[in-house]
Amino acid sequence: MQTISELKRPASSGKAKFFAGGALIMLAIAALIYNGIRTGGNYYLTLDELAARAANLEDQGVRVNATVDKESVDYDSRAISLTFDLVDPQSGVRRTVVYKDPMPDLFMKSESVIVEGVVNESGTLEAHTILVKCPSKYEEAQQNGAAVPANHNNDTTQN
Repeated sequence: MQTISELKRPASSGKAKFFAGGALIMLAIAALIYNGIRTGGNYYLTLDELAARAANLEDQGVRVNATVDKESVDYDSRAISLTFDLVDPQSGVRRTVVYKDPMPDLFMKSESVIVEGVVNESGTLEAHTILVKCPSKYEEAQQNGAAVPANHNNDTTQN
């Protein structure tokens, strides 16, 4: 039979493992936060800003809000690939976008889009997200701070 002194383990080895495990967890969390900030910290750029800084933004995440040139849209439903140009109507700056997912609903009816992706070495914006904006469908209204459809009746009286 074992005595009590034989059953006791040194307390220092358990504490050392605990602190080592805690340090590893903290390093992993710090690495995740750093990576999330680096890749998720996209900020809006205009096409002019993107053109001026494209070399510095290669392989970094960008977010661009611009108008779609409808005549440039090419969708291959077999390859599930959408290619189009973003254009700045004032400056005329253009940027080709490639999106390897199905075309978003209302894409062809949209007035502008928000594209998130990375600029590759050839200057093409490889999109991973396209958000369709359709401001013509809504008019700004001060009803509970939300946009209301243009054909919405604000009359709240009942007959």
